[in-house]
Amino acid sequence: MSAIKAMVEDAASSAKAGAEKAKATAGEKVEKVTTRDPMKKREAEERKEDRKLEIESDERVEKAGRGPEKTVTHTADE
Repeated sequence: MSAIKAMVEDAASSAKAGAEKAKATAGEKVEKVTTRDPMKKREAEERKEDRKLEIESDERVEKAGRGPEKTVTHTADE
């Protein structure tokens, strides 16, 4: 049961990370469209990449915390 729970939690954290990445990308695109300054466009792109890396790192840390729960052992009776 705990293995299933870990899989569900992994899927939820992946979905959450995907949503956060989408928000970062959308925000960067809006900022790029609304400004004419090339430096601000470059800064927006760098912030988006930094935010995506941070989100991915948070996701890996969250999944690593549940690592031992994922192991499932089967016996001959099963």
